Amino acid sequence: MDCLTASGLGDYRTIHDGLLQDAYIYLMMASTVGTAAVGIGLLKRHGRTAFGGPLAVPRHPIRRETLAGAAVFGVGFGIGATCPGITVAMLATGGLYGAVVFAGVLGGLWLRGHAQERRGSASAGLPAATFRQRPAPGR
Repeated sequence: MDCLTASGLGDYRTIHDGLLQDAYIYLMMASTVGTAAVGIGLLKRHGRTAFGGPLAVPRHPIRRETLAGAAVFGVGFGIGATCPGITVAMLATGGLYGAVVFAGVLGGLWLRGHAQERRGSASAGLPAATFRQRPAPGR
């Protein structure tokens, strides 16, 4: 949490300027994707997770619900100039704006659940086991 706020990512102006005119946010995102890519590459090379379980990175087809959710998230990110992680950091540090956006996040989660109930489809969410365990080689 401290790193998020110290980086300035918990500040509305930083996010707003970054989305419109400053490369800071894009460089920050690139560094996090790069760090994650190195970590996943090391895990794949080792073949096991830190807790000894075999690594299985799932591949799922792109669904219409996923694209719609991504679009809604993108619009919310653009309007609110914050994402859920930063919203929690703002809220934890006493930012009123974080509380307003967090209320929107909770409202969006409620709306998704309500829409899913109306459709009567439990299959609209992710599978229960997103990361499956594969049997270890030689077992």
